[in-house]
Amino acid sequence: MVAAFNVMLDNGGTDGSPGSSTNTDPLGPPNMRFKYADDALIDSNDPIPIPAAGTKYSKWKSLFLKCTSAPNTQVDNVKFYTDGGSFGTGITVNVGQQFPTHNSGSTSGYKVATPVDTAILNNYSGITSVADAFTYTSGSPLSGPSITEAGNIINSTNETTNYLILQMEVISTASPGNLTDETLTLQYDEI
Repeated sequence: MVAAFNVMLDNGGTDGSPGSSTNTDPLGPPNMRFKYADDALIDSNDPIPIPAAGTKYSKWKSLFLKCTSAPNTQVDNVKFYTDGGSFGTGITVNVGQQFPTHNSGSTSGYKVATPVDTAILNNYSGITSVADAFTYTSGSPLSGPSITEAGNIINSTNETTNYLILQMEVISTASPGNLTDETLTLQYDEI
């Protein structure tokens, strides 16, 4: 059988124990919105303001893949990439280059997205470096998120990847208004 996954978003709760785990794709392709609120709603509430100076940060997004249909043998070698585009001048989406622990038995790597305007690099335990997500393309993807299930593979329903942490930053040169959607991809090997 071919493996199937949901792209899940954890938010709220306390460090190590998310309050909600939301399937980002209940009615179609996965969707999420960067904003000032730590929730999974796709709405126009809590927009990120454009600062006169300095940097404003969205609440970070803690994403993971959750297996809903087990592969015949296993899934591994998960990679993240984008189309290489961007959200425009003055806007960057940072991706953590480390992957806090999330698996079928633990959410110990989870960190609540608080307070407002806090960069993941300075405040997410275990994230020691970030990069512009749009530098990762299909020809040069980010290796991860990693897998901490038994054997470092996914071979059963409800097993997951570790967290992939994303955050938008906005500076004064950004333009106001809603942004055009961008595509972020999680790819894996299956046997």
